[in-house]
Amino acid sequence: MHNLIAGMSAVVALAATGSNAAEPLLTAGLYQIEVRIALPNVQDVVAPMVLNRCLSADDLKSGQAFFVRSDNPLRNCDLLDYQVTDGTASYRIACPGPNRGRAVAVFETTATTYRGSIKMNMGGKNMTMSETQIGKRTGDCP
Repeated sequence: MHNLIAGMSAVVALAATGSNAAEPLLTAGLYQIEVRIALPNVQDVVAPMVLNRCLSADDLKSGQAFFVRSDNPLRNCDLLDYQVTDGTASYRIACPGPNRGRAVAVFETTATTYRGSIKMNMGGKNMTMSETQIGKRTGDCP
């Protein structure tokens, strides 16, 4: 009986930890986001973009807060395996069909900033690139 209670307590503790793990440290609000694109062996492909975006609690819970910001075909593909741990958010992207593109993303987060990169393989084009994002909370959403 003691083992059964101990086992049930462990399951409850894991369930509680799992629900807290889905909450990113980042606070919802208005963010200024610098986006840079990099290609291997190519220096400064494109000047960085600076965007102002309202990131909602739903964006943070779903991973959309950290999704592709550049004009890239992977924007239309599925965000999968989104995971949040203390100070880190990660996911992968998988596109459907033959010669499909894919990506892996890892972001470090604090309450008001984030920084990370999305490493992409463009599928049939056999091309790799990365998108780096640096976000800073500038206030509440309008």
